[in-house]
Amino acid sequence: MKLFSKGVWMMLVASLGFGFMNISVKSISGMHVSEIVFFRALVQIVISSIILWRLKESPWGKNPKLLIMRGFFGSMGLLSYFYSLQVMPLSNALVIHYLSPILTTLLAFIIGDERVQPIQWLFFSLSFVGVVVVNGVSSLVTWDGILAGLGGAIFSALAYNTIRRLKGIENPNVVVLYFPMVTLPISFVFPVLGIGEWRLPLNMEWLYLILTGLFTQVGQFFMTRAYQEAETRLVSGISYAGILWGTGFGLLLFNESYSLIQYFGMIMVLVGMVLNVRSNKGLGFRR
Repeated sequence: MKLFSKGVWMMLVASLGFGFMNISVKSISGMHVSEIVFFRALVQIVISSIILWRLKESPWGKNPKLLIMRGFFGSMGLLSYFYSLQVMPLSNALVIHYLSPILTTLLAFIIGDERVQPIQWLFFSLSFVGVVVVNGVSSLVTWDGILAGLGGAIFSALAYNTIRRLKGIENPNVVVLYFPMVTLPISFVFPVLGIGEWRLPLNMEWLYLILTGLFTQVGQFFMTRAYQEAETRLVSGISYAGILWGTGFGLLLFNESYSLIQYFGMIMVLVGMVLNVRSNKGLGFRR
């Protein structure tokens, strides 16, 4: 499979969409994360419903069990990830979150969907060490942020493998719709239980909330199509491009700064990604 296949390009577009989503979330750090997730879900439900209506496609899907699982895993991953974005520098939160492609491939290997070459374990380790280097030298990284980031990466890996199993079964727009449909009630549990205070958005926060939903919709659609178009280990590796977007946005928009060793750690992560992608040639997908 060529590196710049259709699935690869789709994942690159998805990573850029998520990059703009990160900017929006980072810009409304004064709101509780569950409220941000709630508004994001509302925007996505409206957009997805309109798309499915225009396509004359049923919104309920053919495999509701897998669709609900995808929605649950994605929701838990999103809550964890958005929290880490609020409490840590953008690039640090992203680097932890991008353990998810490694975990996605490992999970696909464990459940027998795909094979992993022995040399790929070395490349996985290189990326993992890079994550440790980036976050281990930063005084702005907190343990709650690290744990939230790790939790988000694990749930995301579960969600991505569920998406892969929906290939050929569901319209990607239906898969995208189920995510916010499941997220909506989960996020509403927080204020009901008194966990975190919700308030009406102020001024520009309305715009950022809408943009969060719009950019998430773009990212979710192209990510879903990428996982359905190509093998998990290939497109999950390409998603590491999001680290580049995050680093650039952090420097330009949020006045974040990184040490030389942190840049070295980011390079380790990206090199591990590229080597992992190149090593995929000749491997087959098992179903």
